[in-house]
Amino acid sequence: MANRAYLYAKKGNEVTGISEYNYDIPISHKILVSGNIKLVKSKIFRSPFKIALQGDLKKGVEKLYTFLEDLKSKEYFDENVLNECIEETKAFLDKNSGYQHFHLECGEIFDTNIYIKNRKLYKEISNIDNVIEDFYKIMDEMKKGGDKQEKMINILGIREWSEYLYYEI
Repeated sequence: MANRAYLYAKKGNEVTGISEYNYDIPISHKILVSGNIKLVKSKIFRSPFKIALQGDLKKGVEKLYTFLEDLKSKEYFDENVLNECIEETKAFLDKNSGYQHFHLECGEIFDTNIYIKNRKLYKEISNIDNVIEDFYKIMDEMKKGGDKQEKMINILGIREWSEYLYYEI
């Protein structure tokens, strides 16, 4: 298994890919699905349980844009590099603004005990401001530890935009 988190945008039965991220669930996915988050049935994995997450697209996008603007003041990244990533993010997300919800699938990431792990993720994202504060602490540690900017910016998950994901739903 590839162990990816998959993020989609939905409007009724219409769905488009937004992003897939390897081996983790990036902060951008968590923020985007945080608006009026709820547990929903997976569109990828067969389960009687609600093992996916859905959130309001407009609220998630607004929250992500606020986060990215705030990130500029933290001085973790070269301003030009971050601005370029933000511009690409806004261009991609803005062209998908007609959708209503984000749909996040993390079954591959969790692999086992998906139901329990997805409920924990739901509770975590329900307190997105705490998730963001914890993220800043991690970034502070990475900066102090001399981690490269490329590694630090990759964990944001804002370089992974694509409407073509491994799973089409």
